[in-house]
Amino acid sequence: MGKGNIEKWSLGYELLRAVIKFWHNHVYYRHIYVLNADNIPEDDQVIFAPNHQNALMDAMAVQARIKKQPVFLARSDIFKKRPIARILYFLKILPIYRIRDGYSALKKNEEIFDKTIDILQNKSGLVVLPEGNHAGFRKLRNLKKGIARLAFQSAEKQNFAQDIKIVPAGIDYSHYSKFRQDLTVSYGEPVSLAKYYDLYKEHPSKAIVEAIRELSEVMKRQIIHIPDDEHYQIYDQLRQLFLEHYAPQLNLDLRYPANRIEAQQKFITLLDEYLHADEKNTEEIQEKLQEYNNSLSKLHIRNWVLDKTLMRFPGFLWRAVAFLLGLPVFVYGFINNILPYKIPIDLANKVEDKVFVSSFKFILSFLLFPLFYLLQTGIVFWITHHIGYALFYLISLPLTGIFAFQYFILFKKFRARWKYSVLRREKNPDVVRLQKLHQFFVKLTNRIISGKGKSRSKNSG
Repeated sequence: MGKGNIEKWSLGYELLRAVIKFWHNHVYYRHIYVLNADNIPEDDQVIFAPNHQNALMDAMAVQARIKKQPVFLARSDIFKKRPIARILYFLKILPIYRIRDGYSALKKNEEIFDKTIDILQNKSGLVVLPEGNHAGFRKLRNLKKGIARLAFQSAEKQNFAQDIKIVPAGIDYSHYSKFRQDLTVSYGEPVSLAKYYDLYKEHPSKAIVEAIRELSEVMKRQIIHIPDDEHYQIYDQLRQLFLEHYAPQLNLDLRYPANRIEAQQKFITLLDEYLHADEKNTEEIQEKLQEYNNSLSKLHIRNWVLDKTLMRFPGFLWRAVAFLLGLPVFVYGFINNILPYKIPIDLANKVEDKVFVSSFKFILSFLLFPLFYLLQTGIVFWITHHIGYALFYLISLPLTGIFAFQYFILFKKFRARWKYSVLRREKNPDVVRLQKLHQFFVKLTNRIISGKGKSRSKNSG
């Protein structure tokens, strides 16, 4: 597989992709939710347009449920070394040249545009990141015109005989870099370029601007978009800290991932109206949110603990017994999995660009877990000289590794709940203050949501 036939189906690539997708979909992430997959046309020329918040993981997210072998466009500087370029072509990645690469380099885009026509006509799917670069923020940044220009030029070279559709893909991570988090990919309604063809023939720049405007609007509906850069942290923290409180008032059941996205979208819109109604609202929230965060940090308590009922001694006792019974399995899983788990974390945390942390963790864990498992199994076979024992040991590694991870998470939550319950009963002054701040924000979210009902009643009257 090379640049010349990159659009063709590849068995080698498919085998590698199957292994990587298994690790991505079933190991690295806890749950992957794909919404509105029926918006992906089966027999059309398609360009996928995902938002770009998490480096390589965004490309992996698009691949999560797609059966075809789409081709990706990436910046050209990563293709400078020939061996790396060959690997990238095998991985179905093509270079795209920008002005910063030099005007002479831009001429190479002609070859790339010709190849995109082959890709589109083959109906493999082309993936272009329209924001141009990544940023770890929950917002859609201004889209570059390149995706529309490429699409129109591809249509023009086909004499506008085919409708090229751009499919927006909204990607959301419950956490950008932590292991075993949730990933949601929402596909929006395709943007059909055919309706802009006449305009493009007369005014290419106007057609490009209009197509980008429509694409941007559809993409925003697929993601959690926080428009206010100045007060970004207020929006970002309130929408996730108190989701459990305001979602029911919006009649949205959080068991469904689509509702989780919709609840946060609606809350951000209402919060935006609330904050812009009076600057004093913003100042008060900012001050109390800072105090709330400081209190949580001082007490080493997470926000979710405050929503739980106090743990009584019988509850403490049966949980403690359960953890005690599971301790031997935890220790076994911890000892046998700690190196391939910890090494990727330590190395990834040294990366300067923090948006790449999750990508490094993913790649390193994908490589190191199988390597360590094989080495450890080899050592067991060398010691025991028994293939049955070695195979049993090999099978036990991932099972007890997952158990150890879940055990650790549950134990941390158990300890946090018990600690908070003790401090509550002792009427710790810091906890009392924290409770008051928590109630302030609960009432605030209720007030923001209820404001929606008031505006409706005014309009209907």
